[in-house]
Amino acid sequence: MWSSKRATFFFQHDRFPSSYEELQPVPLLKVGLLTYAGDDGREKGQAYRLALDLDAGVARFRFRYPDEAGVWRWRKGDTIIPLPDCLKERLSHGELMAPTLREEYRADGERFAVLDFIIEVEKEELPAWESVERVLGADWGVHTLLTATAVDEHHEQVGRPFFLKTGGFDGRQARTRRQIDELRKKVARLEAQRDALPPEHSKRLWFNQKLTLLTREIDRCWRKYEQRNRAMAHLASNVLVLLARVHGCSLLSMESLKTLKSTGRGKGVRGRWRNYRNNSQIRGEIWRLLRYKCHLIGLRFHTEQPRGTSHACPHCGAPAKTYRSPSDRNEAVKWGRWMYCDGCQYHGDRDYCASVNIARLGVAYLIQMKQTGKARACSIFDPRVKPVSYTGTGAVLLLPPTGNHPARNIRGKICYYPGWLGSAFLQSSHQKHIFLRLCG
Repeated sequence: MWSSKRATFFFQHDRFPSSYEELQPVPLLKVGLLTYAGDDGREKGQAYRLALDLDAGVARFRFRYPDEAGVWRWRKGDTIIPLPDCLKERLSHGELMAPTLREEYRADGERFAVLDFIIEVEKEELPAWESVERVLGADWGVHTLLTATAVDEHHEQVGRPFFLKTGGFDGRQARTRRQIDELRKKVARLEAQRDALPPEHSKRLWFNQKLTLLTREIDRCWRKYEQRNRAMAHLASNVLVLLARVHGCSLLSMESLKTLKSTGRGKGVRGRWRNYRNNSQIRGEIWRLLRYKCHLIGLRFHTEQPRGTSHACPHCGAPAKTYRSPSDRNEAVKWGRWMYCDGCQYHGDRDYCASVNIARLGVAYLIQMKQTGKARACSIFDPRVKPVSYTGTGAVLLLPPTGNHPARNIRGKICYYPGWLGSAFLQSSHQKHIFLRLCG
């Protein structure tokens, strides 16, 4: 590390550094952050005062600040902050802790302060291993974002599989990233043209104004890109928690992120771009949110090594091959979306089979915990990982729309599940006429 940094310093300054401080600059805080955790509380605080009026839905906030001379003074008037509905709901079930005041800075120069409310809520206790009877297996799909299947401790599948497809989401995100790349190229070209001009040239002002507009556009694209990622991550984590509740699963068994690798993005590499975007952003955000939500609601969470889960038959446990489609089994391909077992002639969607195998690993882990109180990781071909048989019991999975104005039967779709920025289409494994009859 030292040699690498010294080489970089030499290329930049044409000499070696004389001290460590010269090599490593002093880190500076770019975003202001002020926590009130060490103060005397919101009623008698020496740095802030905070009063909540839940009936009116507002908060009154006053704080001390240093003036131009460095003298700390109280702000003259209270800052009235309207409380969002989600915060009022949390406050009714939890205890408000010390807030944090931080600064947000945008690329266009806009600066504003944000007051973060930290609320302590009670978390559910984890269920005892003896009471756990069902496992929800979740797989990071090849052609879907997530695939989930429930299996009970008797090695029987419970209910239909669930496929969460992102639809046109990947295309919109890829187009946004390509737009950001094009804007960056334009910024680099304009900066090179500006720097080639003399310092007092009149056109440098025009270049600076143009660069400011481009920087704002890049910042706006990044905000949109990150908002979409967060919305999709919340959607996916909420759906998995919902499925665990619907199927009565107390253990969520999920494919580990450490084994997923992919490279490349952009035009002409749709699959690699999707995997790159999922691994580096979406999957990591889903992973973080899901672990937090499972911890909050008392749902056990366990990770499994997915080696071989996409090439193992869940019906007999033997190795299986994957193909491009059910009708095209002339040549086996590594990333085919359809799995076929030559031993028992079982075949099915690759992502669905992988989710069942992840659930099988979770059941093996559950049985070990029940029998011995401890467990070790198993491979998918371990004799303790038993095959799974399908049962039609509880196969019907109805997801009633939520909200005051549920979006249902719109634009020829069957069912929507609202509750985030837009709405997502839920594809049922039932045939269309059967699903419409079940949903009334």
